[in-house]
Amino acid sequence: MKATLIYNTDAGQSNSLAPDEILAALHQAGFDPVYLATKDEDDLDEILNGVDGLVISAGGDGTAKAVAIRLVGNANAALSILPMGTANNLNATLGVEGTPLEIIERLSRPQKHRFDLGHVSAPWGEDYFMEGVGFGFFAEVLARYEPEKGKSITRSVQTLVEVLTQGYGQKTTIHLPQEDVTAEFLLVEILNAKAVGPRLKFAPEADPTDGLLHVVCIDGERRAGYFSYLRGLLTEEMMELPSVSVYKVAELAIAWHGFPFHIDDYVQPKGFDFRRADLEEASSLLRLVPDVPEAATINIKVLPQALNIWLPEGIDGKAYPHAN
Repeated sequence: MKATLIYNTDAGQSNSLAPDEILAALHQAGFDPVYLATKDEDDLDEILNGVDGLVISAGGDGTAKAVAIRLVGNANAALSILPMGTANNLNATLGVEGTPLEIIERLSRPQKHRFDLGHVSAPWGEDYFMEGVGFGFFAEVLARYEPEKGKSITRSVQTLVEVLTQGYGQKTTIHLPQEDVTAEFLLVEILNAKAVGPRLKFAPEADPTDGLLHVVCIDGERRAGYFSYLRGLLTEEMMELPSVSVYKVAELAIAWHGFPFHIDDYVQPKGFDFRRADLEEASSLLRLVPDVPEAATINIKVLPQALNIWLPEGIDGKAYPHAN
């Protein structure tokens, strides 16, 4: 079978495995591999237009998403992810184990599944997501993170502690299928995967094959100490805190008042700088997008089984937790 390799040279671990090594491993596993070099993400439009066979994403979660959204609706193509990024949340959610070369060897006996994608329609346009979207302290971290300095789990956690220590709250309404929830939210995360960003496990029970999104809400008026949230994220016990509520839905809407909203690892609206230069004198931690219509909403839904995905055979025949 044909295998098209998409290789991100900027991924966290990509310098440890060259394209030629991946191509050789794919050939040994029985594939007919092709590597088409890309200068930037826009090149994928032409490369993946009408592609068939297996598409190998060698990089991080961002690379996998860039490939995945271009395979939506293509029944003749499937995605497989080599975990060569910093966090690798998608493979962790799917339960894929092993090094990239071990994964390739086991792809000769693939497990074929279908993966849900998330879709966002908002005043700034439309987006897809694979991991999660939301607002509150994590989106605030991304808005202040200064990604131009490069990715760093340590620096992102430091920024997270800084935001939680200073305090953050966004009052708005979430329109769920069965009810409306209005609160001053410390955080709202809508998850398709178990984790977002630097392995922040907001939804350890999320299943990207069940046609549902996990909506994790933290009520800012009943907030616990920020150490409780950090400890909960690390121990997967955050859901037990009294300020945390979880809903499982196929769609929802959020009243948007100009606050930063993250889509996987970037913040929308793109191009707007939410950071304040005069933070010590400001009455709030961030700037809001001006002149937002009162009725502005962010509409979010799941696209069930939108993507063909191939997983390597489980180690020692081990079954995957999410099967369809």
